Amino acid sequence: MERPGKLPPLPALRVFEAAARLSSVSRAADELFVTHGAVSHQIRALEEHLGFPLFHRQGRAVVLTAAGEELLQAANGALRQIADTVTSLKRRANPNRLSVSVMPSFASRWLTPRIGAFIDAHPTAEVIITATGARADFSRDGMDVSIRWGPGGYPGVRSELLMDDVLFPVVSPSLCAGHPLRAPADLAGVPLLRSEGEDWAPWFRAAGLDWPEPSSGLMLSDSALVLQAALEGRGVALARRSLAASALRAGKLVRPFDIPIEARHAPEGLANDLPPDLPFAQRPLWRYWIVRPERTDTPLLAAFLDWLRAEAAADLATPLDPVPTGRGSFATLR
Repeated sequence: MERPGKLPPLPALRVFEAAARLSSVSRAADELFVTHGAVSHQIRALEEHLGFPLFHRQGRAVVLTAAGEELLQAANGALRQIADTVTSLKRRANPNRLSVSVMPSFASRWLTPRIGAFIDAHPTAEVIITATGARADFSRDGMDVSIRWGPGGYPGVRSELLMDDVLFPVVSPSLCAGHPLRAPADLAGVPLLRSEGEDWAPWFRAAGLDWPEPSSGLMLSDSALVLQAALEGRGVALARRSLAASALRAGKLVRPFDIPIEARHAPEGLANDLPPDLPFAQRPLWRYWIVRPERTDTPLLAAFLDWLRAEAAADLATPLDPVPTGRGSFATLR
């Protein structure tokens, strides 16, 4: 094995790689949990050590020089390889450890109530669930698998469809008793709970209502919080089936109308690139995906994925509680 040649200061190289990859000193500072000034200082120190510039300064923007581009490719490849190797070594050192990244809403309303069955079947396993809206970086974060809500097509990883979903209104029995909802137009008399990214307007159109998107009332950033507000009788929520199913089966929520719609949204990070009047049916269909790195699954991960697929299939196959579909009638929906 050959001895490495003379290397630049490694802390400065790591800071440079982040700033160059993100094309931003501020974003690099956020990623590395340091100050903007610390990033700038490390980059200047690295340039002085090397004897040539790595960035062109254009106001607040930073643009790589030709030398900076070349160094970025080498630094990124080397750092990722080190991270991959360390992650692999940790995994082999503790094969009974499983790290799962999942959105907070899905974690609280779907995964956590079920995970006890998997742990009971694998009592020696350490299962770590990280609830986050951020997409997992498997090399950096050491995650084994991620469950994502989105359009799919994630680059550089393996992705597998877990399950589809639909949205429909749900309401607490107590609120429904005080405000009978016999037809969609009756929603005009009750508060409508709102969640970022899950608009009411497409459901209004499916229900034959020419209503605009609500602009008042309670707006929450997380789908699980909207569902909790509905459980507390604060209004009618437009909920995902996956998140509302257990409460419906328990009778804690009811479905006043048999009018589900598909979950369609702008792709993550691309909402501003789509025309605001793009027809609902032309928006990307969002689903739940199993996302994991391009490496061999451990026996524990393989067992978890088998359990996860079986749970999703069983959930979709289990009917929801009977729901009213019109005056005096009920239907059982799946």
